[in-house]
Amino acid sequence: MATDDDPTYHVSPSTPSVDHAIQALLRDHDLVRKLADTYRSSNSMEVKKQAATQLLQAIHTHSRLEESVFYPSVRRVEPNLIAHFEEAHLEVDDLLATLQGMALDDRAAEPLLEVMIAAVLGHIDEEETELFPQLQHAAIDMTPIGLEMQAFEANLVHLQAQISDRLARRS
Repeated sequence: MATDDDPTYHVSPSTPSVDHAIQALLRDHDLVRKLADTYRSSNSMEVKKQAATQLLQAIHTHSRLEESVFYPSVRRVEPNLIAHFEEAHLEVDDLLATLQGMALDDRAAEPLLEVMIAAVLGHIDEEETELFPQLQHAAIDMTPIGLEMQAFEANLVHLQAQISDRLARRS
């Protein structure tokens, strides 16, 4: 249990811990897995729609964080593997863009969501089994990466809130 003496005590659970960039990405991966499982296992269209909405948001935020901060920071350890991951992100980004323009309770969205979920879960497994162990053995100082990830995510959340506010005012 965290205490006031614990340096992570005041950090929200969704915010990357400064020293634990990989653990923050693993938490994101767990969230994506849970949302994908909820989506796939439910028979309720309303539950599926809500899970899909949250899943798309989680994947979008996580992808931006990896593409903008994490991958550039660790590229030197395994440049070819990072290039492979960036290519996989492009494919998922295309699916995200298509799905974000669709009604998620539309039956036409379901096959695209399944393709995206399969691609993302495969990508997560590759990161966890190939990249993360290499990074842990490379003895990279993750503190600056964690700080940058924290700042990036805070800015992204702030931007998303501003967009939501503007859309709400227009309605």
